Amino acid sequence: MKTALKKVRGLGAAHNGVHHWWLQRVTAIALIPLVIWFTAKVVCTVSCNVSIDYILKNEFSLVLFALTLFTMLYHSTLGIKVIIEDYVHCKCAKPGLIIAINLIAWLTGIFLLFVIIKNFVALV
Repeated sequence: MKTALKKVRGLGAAHNGVHHWWLQRVTAIALIPLVIWFTAKVVCTVSCNVSIDYILKNEFSLVLFALTLFTMLYHSTLGIKVIIEDYVHCKCAKPGLIIAINLIAWLTGIFLLFVIIKNFVALV
């Protein structure tokens, strides 16, 4: 006698969805204090009529700024991949779109890294 579970065992998940789900939740939770800090810093900067470079004047702010940007980039990349996997129905377009999203994310990350390193070198 076969149960319903016996019939579907091995036919379901690819066994990596939970990891992706957890990464998206962890980055979302990490972004809460980071975005609050960033928003407060920008509001203070604008209200004091100083340049946005004021945020990047000390090492602690620079590290938090970098952490905010890279976490946002990673979180958005995870989300866009899920949207592509769920809502793009053309099987030939999915791999190309996912590769394009990964390429854009890497290029953006490399650009951000150069900008952050440039600002860090200017501090020293």
